[in-house]
Amino acid sequence: MRFVSFLGLASASVVTIAAYGGTSDTTPLRNLLTDSLYLNEVVVTGQGGALQRRRLSSEVAKVSAKDLKALPSDRLDHLLQDALPNIQISINSGQPGTTSQIRARGLSSAYSNSTPVIYVDGVRVDNLNTGASVGFRKSGYSPEPYGLSDLPMGETAASGSLGDIPLENIDHIEYLTGGAATTLYGSDAANGVILITTKKGGDGTFHASAAMELGLTAADTQWYFFHRTKDLLHQTGVYQKYRFSMNGGNDRFGYSLGASMQHDDGMMIHNGNENKKYDLRFGSHARINSILSYDNSFGFVATDFTRRRNGNQGLYTPLWTTECSAAADLVYTDAEGNRHNYIADLDAMDDTQYRSLKDFISEAERLQDNKESIKRFQMSHTLTLRPLSGLTIKGIFGLDYRNDDFKEIITNAWLIATQVKPKGTTDAGRVNNTSRATFGLTADASAEYRYRFADIVSNIATAGFQFFSTDDHQVLYAGRGVRDGARVMSGAAVVNADERKSRVSSYGVYLQDNIGFFDKYYLDLGLRMDYNSAFGDNVGWQAYPKVGLSYMLSDEPFMKQFHDRGLVSNMRLRANYGVAGTYPPAYSFETTVDEVTFNGAQAAVFGQQGNPNLGPERKHSYEAGFDASLFHDIVSLSFTYYYNLTKDALFSVPTLPSSGRQSWYLANVGRISNRGMEMTVGLKPVDNRQWTVDVKASLNTNRNRVVSTGGLPTFQIGGFSPRTIMTAVTEGRPVGYLYGAKAVINNDGTLKAVEQGADLGSTIPSIFGNLRASLRYLGWTLTANGDWQHGSYMHEWNRQFRFRKGLADKNVPDAALGKQTHAQTWLNFTSCFVERADFFKVRDIRLDYTFHPRVRSVKSISVAMNVYNPFSFTAAQDDPEAVLSSARSQGAVAAGGINYATFSAPRQYILTLSATF
Repeated sequence: MRFVSFLGLASASVVTIAAYGGTSDTTPLRNLLTDSLYLNEVVVTGQGGALQRRRLSSEVAKVSAKDLKALPSDRLDHLLQDALPNIQISINSGQPGTTSQIRARGLSSAYSNSTPVIYVDGVRVDNLNTGASVGFRKSGYSPEPYGLSDLPMGETAASGSLGDIPLENIDHIEYLTGGAATTLYGSDAANGVILITTKKGGDGTFHASAAMELGLTAADTQWYFFHRTKDLLHQTGVYQKYRFSMNGGNDRFGYSLGASMQHDDGMMIHNGNENKKYDLRFGSHARINSILSYDNSFGFVATDFTRRRNGNQGLYTPLWTTECSAAADLVYTDAEGNRHNYIADLDAMDDTQYRSLKDFISEAERLQDNKESIKRFQMSHTLTLRPLSGLTIKGIFGLDYRNDDFKEIITNAWLIATQVKPKGTTDAGRVNNTSRATFGLTADASAEYRYRFADIVSNIATAGFQFFSTDDHQVLYAGRGVRDGARVMSGAAVVNADERKSRVSSYGVYLQDNIGFFDKYYLDLGLRMDYNSAFGDNVGWQAYPKVGLSYMLSDEPFMKQFHDRGLVSNMRLRANYGVAGTYPPAYSFETTVDEVTFNGAQAAVFGQQGNPNLGPERKHSYEAGFDASLFHDIVSLSFTYYYNLTKDALFSVPTLPSSGRQSWYLANVGRISNRGMEMTVGLKPVDNRQWTVDVKASLNTNRNRVVSTGGLPTFQIGGFSPRTIMTAVTEGRPVGYLYGAKAVINNDGTLKAVEQGADLGSTIPSIFGNLRASLRYLGWTLTANGDWQHGSYMHEWNRQFRFRKGLADKNVPDAALGKQTHAQTWLNFTSCFVERADFFKVRDIRLDYTFHPRVRSVKSISVAMNVYNPFSFTAAQDDPEAVLSSARSQGAVAAGGINYATFSAPRQYILTLSATF
């Protein structure tokens, strides 16, 4: 018997309605009840088509347009931070445009970054979440590290690509976990897939909305050791954002437009974190004739921001000078004209010394001159042909272009003001420029056929071909010996330049068949065959299979008694196995010769050794779980147990010294396992016309282990050095654990021994989750979001540097120093500055009121107050999220876990006024 299915409602009735573009799909008769599991909702699961949740063997998390309205919308990772229950997103710095850490089910690679691949309307977009190759040295500082181009990668905040993905006019966002859920995305999807779908048109009538956001941005200073740091570094900035959207159309044509402009003074004095952003997106759809339709979307973002020096950037940086007590290395002149070093304890300074330091920092901040400008354009075009009943043929073509220009001007005045150069210096100025332009193309052609035989068998078969390519062009051009006042490097005494280009192309064919029996039992089969230009010469097409089962237990006749009593509304069992991959970096398989300069002439040396057998990492995923809606849909419950094994993990293998080549090459020699569970609970005890109470919480566990290193000894993937602190890989331990010196202290407080190269704790939390609570009374709604983690560790450089400057620390007994000074022994006590990174953070509290005025053409008016990052409770003395990513190369794994002069995300108070027409 056939049914009507509405979004978010259980199936019911006797009327047959064909699914869009194909034959109808059915489920057994039921009363028309709210389905809290949305098992009849249609979601995208791979290229080519969409399926009802009930047919899926894996879970798909979805953020609806309604949810998006209540979430921060300045950048994608902020937006998703508490919207997705089984993924952890940490913003590593409070400064604009910086990278984040995104992890789900642990770290499955010791080489590649864990950020999911991102598609917007079927088009793959740049998702770089580390620094770019050009602009960073891999072997430490140059003799005079004045600019960005002298930095070792991973030791300072870097710009990523997630912060400028256009966010206006989004209809919904879906997240697929790795493994079976992402098999059809092939060698690019081991870390999961984020699918963004934009609006294409209205419901037949014209709609418009306008909104204004006004607020304040303030630094979150709860982790500062010195009370005076806030006064020295921060201001309260003014935030403003203006938004407009409209959509309309009819059954043949529809359109949708969203635009916004945003300005934020930022939290740093002298507008040191000023941020401007302009966001525009347009989408439309047209039914050309009875069998052919066309959809498109265009997105554009322009953003400009400034960022203050931070981390291990060298010379003066604000938190290094204050919280790390580096002010003790600087001198000032007292009232009598005598020169002294500042003391290390800012709060113990007398008024004269403090005023001098405040003037010093103010001038150092005022004279910083850096700016980053990003322009990004995206477009997607989709043609859909339905020549026969049940048959849908679809073609997608689109592009993503992003250009990121960074300019840093180091003036002689700044070098003099920060005591790097003596007064009178005129020849040390610099202009540093870096540029990264990426151009991505995506083409996808697919066919889907839906067939149904009575209520016995239903089949949805999909086949297709996908191509994508990404061009990455990076340029560094810098001038030294630049006069003050110059904005360009023309006339520089010394000019340096570097340039890098790369291209990755991927080709894939895929097949998927989802077979249903009696609308209760579903078998999901799939296969993707992939070839990628980054594979070695001896590596051919790669196969990624999947198989899954879904069983609607609640549709069995023996479950009817539980349904009639309201005990069980819906219950689904599911299990699957699947493989997804991560392709290696471009050109890593090739053997190269490097061109160098020797005695003023060109010379050739052995370069990269290469590896013709270099292939993708292959992540094998096994999972089983259930979804249930209980007690008249008051309680919803989802549970998944997973086991992931990454085979052919990419590790850097040392070469023979006698080879004369680079000291390492990339090879597929490792194995990494992740296992754990994911549980999501929803509770809606009250839901009527006046009141709604809605609570959702998640709990996720993970146990990460390096199963095999292929015989390799311990090696570094982040951090600094074995003598200080680094993140490392060792067989039998988690990926990226903290590696450093462990101080063994006797009961009497004396130092017994120092163990070098000790395991100081994992950077991967063993438990994490989030919490969302909402209370509605008539037009009033109060919402709060938060998340938490437990079981990981972090190292606090700020504390260890203060100790080096002579300040006592509670974890280091005075007796442990013996007769030596803090400066002589500080690296022996690295373990004393490692703490648990447990936290619970309230990300957002929102109160809004919506009413419907009796004014012609005005449908509703809303007033909302948001407080972002209002409360944090942490086990450590420093912010567990304000950590260096430690990614040592472009696209590399980011274990985090090291706090070093890094700003926390700011606190914001924002009032929003909006109206719909």
